[in-house]
Amino acid sequence: MIVIVEIVKKTLKSQVYDYLREQIIVGKFKPGERLIEEKIGEALNVSRSPIRESIRMLEKEGFLNLSKTGGVTVVEPSLTDFRYLYECRIGMESLAAYYAAIRRTDEQLLLMKQEVENTARHKEKQDDNEKHVTVAFHDIIIEASANPFLISMLGTLRGVNSFYREVIVDKDPTHRETAFADHEQIWEAIARQDADAAKELMKQHIERDFTHFLNLNRDELEGLD
Repeated sequence: MIVIVEIVKKTLKSQVYDYLREQIIVGKFKPGERLIEEKIGEALNVSRSPIRESIRMLEKEGFLNLSKTGGVTVVEPSLTDFRYLYECRIGMESLAAYYAAIRRTDEQLLLMKQEVENTARHKEKQDDNEKHVTVAFHDIIIEASANPFLISMLGTLRGVNSFYREVIVDKDPTHRETAFADHEQIWEAIARQDADAAKELMKQHIERDFTHFLNLNRDELEGLD
């Protein structure tokens, strides 16, 4: 029997968009750095059209600034934007945790548990993969909400959040310990399908996260406002 598998190829615009977005998030393009379409085109061997479309998309998502003269620069994180970002995360990720507790599958619950365990292992090693494991835990909860609108909106926010946190480096082991404990409590609430508890625990978790990063980087962030 022949099995037909549908292969979805990304458009050129999508490939350029993904590349630029990833380079911004990981810090290859620095805050305030100007992006030159010609240089990007030469590096990727593409025309300017998909580059311009990608730039417009990234500007709408909060990664880039477009000046009136047509210049394009990477956004420089500000205290105000940082606060707005976390206000959205508190509201929407708490809601995602609520619905994840109701709608999660056994497979998703297992994946969450695996990420909690992975976090503990990376914590002991104190390696750089720790933050990626933390992000994965949140991403699984968002997917488990099974709400396509929440998933779409939070997908954009997660990217911007990763960008901000790449700029703001956190090496405080005490905060990491608290965050890991939060994850375990959130998982337990979702496991027993206690939606109200999952929502409140996620809210408290993100509020603590915001307060910690704000106190850690207030002077630097205020200087960028």
